[in-house]
Amino acid sequence: MTRCLFTAYCMLLPCWAISAVPLPVPRAKPPAQDCPAVPVQCQVNPPVFNFGRAEMSPTAPAIQSNATISVTCTRREEGYDVDVFLQLRGLPAQPARQMRDRIEGAFLRYDMFVDPARTRYWGDGTQGTHFFEGELSLNDRNRVGTLAFLIYGKVDGAQPLIPPGPFLGAVLTRVDYEFACHPQGGGGRTRFLRK
Repeated sequence: MTRCLFTAYCMLLPCWAISAVPLPVPRAKPPAQDCPAVPVQCQVNPPVFNFGRAEMSPTAPAIQSNATISVTCTRREEGYDVDVFLQLRGLPAQPARQMRDRIEGAFLRYDMFVDPARTRYWGDGTQGTHFFEGELSLNDRNRVGTLAFLIYGKVDGAQPLIPPGPFLGAVLTRVDYEFACHPQGGGGRTRFLRK
C-alpha cells in the first residue's frame, strides 16, 4: 500500500496548490486481486475566498461569505472501474483562525464552517470539528469526476477598531481517499486507503 498526502494552500485572496508527495508505507501480503499501482489521482481545487470590503469596529456585525472548494479525481489505468471515497479536511483543526493586515500588522478573527448556520467548524475531525465526505465512480465513460463542497465563512463582529486594508489568512486543506478497483464488467473489489 502506498500513502499519498495531497495538500493545497489557500489564502483568502491569492491561492496556490502543491502537488502530491508519495509516502511509502509497508504493505502486508497483497490481496489476490490487486489494484494497479496508482489507478486514480485526486487533487484539491482551492478557491479564492473573499469576504469583500467592510468596516470593522467594536459595534460592527459579523461578515459572512462562502466559496466552493472541489476535489477532482482522474482514473489513470485502463481495464478497471474505480470507486473513490474521499474526505476533505481543513487544517489547523481548531477554530478561531486569524487573518493579518500585512501593512499595519492588525489581526481579524474568522472561521470556516461546513453548514450554512455556521455552527459546525470545518477542520480535520478532531477537537469537535467536521470535514466533507463524498464518493465518485470512475470508468471508461467517466474518467474524471469532481465533487464540490460549499464552505461557509464568517469574520467575527465586534472586534477592535481596525484600519481598512487587505487582510490575508491561509488554510491548509487535505484530501484523504480510498479507492476500490474492480475489472470492467464485474468481479471482486479491492480497497486501499490513500492520504
